[in-house]
Amino acid sequence: PNVDDWANSDCIQNIVREGLRKHSLISHVLRVVDRDIHTKSTEMSTKKASADFIIPKGSTVVVCFPSIQCSPEYYKNPDTFDPSRWVNPSKETMDAFMPFSLGRRTCIGQRLAYSNMHTVIARLAAEYNWEIEVEGNVCVGLSIHQKGTRFVAKKIDSQLN
Repeated sequence: PNVDDWANSDCIQNIVREGLRKHSLISHVLRVVDRDIHTKSTEMSTKKASADFIIPKGSTVVVCFPSIQCSPEYYKNPDTFDPSRWVNPSKETMDAFMPFSLGRRTCIGQRLAYSNMHTVIARLAAEYNWEIEVEGNVCVGLSIHQKGTRFVAKKIDSQLN
């Protein structure tokens, strides 16, 4: 297949989605609540609701994307890179996926970003064979990233195709 076929394929879309789930573009956002929010707390381990509580208007709320997008509550085997989880995702899985934030403050450039990611990954997949030479370790700080990982890319000889 050519690069355009790859860029529009479900396979590449699932790889991009899983990459964004595992490695958030942003670690968190702060939002100021513009009205009182009445909600229930849930125990993740039991999924039972506890007492009602109120988040008062004017409160600052922190949404930590990696903790949501890597939660076993929404993703089976969350530490595993598994693009197939996006073949028929549940509503809960889709609701927990927010690499560009959500709502009226979502990233205005996300369509361009998706388009670029699909095209670049498709071109790299079509033109190179990839191997992981050294696995590395996950480092958590201001961002979550692999440290010490080494990929080897070998150009595919186009005359063989």
